[in-house]
Amino acid sequence: MTTYSDLLTKIEPIDLGYIIDSDKPVLPYWKQVTNAMCSTPHCHPRGQFIFSVRGITRVVTDDGIFLIPPSQAFWCPPNVTHELVFSGAVDIANLFIDPAWVYSLPLHPQIFNVSALVNYLVKRSMQMGCDYKPNGKEYRLMLVLLDEISVLDKSLLALPWSNRDKLNAILCLLVKEPCNIDTIDQWAESIHVSPRTLARMFQKELGMTFTEWRMRIRLFYAIEQLHAGKSVTYIALELGYSTPSAFIAAFRKIMGKSPLEYITV
Repeated sequence: MTTYSDLLTKIEPIDLGYIIDSDKPVLPYWKQVTNAMCSTPHCHPRGQFIFSVRGITRVVTDDGIFLIPPSQAFWCPPNVTHELVFSGAVDIANLFIDPAWVYSLPLHPQIFNVSALVNYLVKRSMQMGCDYKPNGKEYRLMLVLLDEISVLDKSLLALPWSNRDKLNAILCLLVKEPCNIDTIDQWAESIHVSPRTLARMFQKELGMTFTEWRMRIRLFYAIEQLHAGKSVTYIALELGYSTPSAFIAAFRKIMGKSPLEYITV
């Protein structure tokens, strides 16, 4: 479900994701990119833990859309099809985890808040690289890293998705135009169903109301704009809020902190 601009630089999947070797539980890989995306949705037998060190990354799967700002990470289980979109300059630390070692990790894609310890261990793994021996100190550090990843707290920056044709058309348009202010009645008319039917579709397929889903995609957009240096006032007005304080209240309701508190963490 590609929904992003063809103007972005296309990058190929990383070969490390396809190496099966249980003696190498983790294969670390550092990547720096600017305004790029995967050349195609893809999957690989190794799971992938993507830690955002700098910049914003969006991940698109059949289950949903996930946002990875700095200090957070995305877990993609083995053989789950995914597509990455990198907004601006992005530094990411990738951990490709052998399928024999994913038993303590979630079965479905997930965003995590990265602890200070995992931050340190990920960066140490990048320094050590892939050339390590079973039962050596580097190997043991990788196992500690996996243990620590398995107990990370979940993040709210995930958005469920539906491939049901009529609903999918609305979701794709809202992703492209998060500032859209059309009501559920207007969206229902555009796909020739009643507002009540569309409301039921959102609840059944996504587990959210239309308003909740749109609020979440606007939150994604706001976080991306904050990291791009846009002011709270600019973002609030662009998203159609009557005042910056109304936007701040909506942001705080979901994230538990104000936009400025969030961006300075």
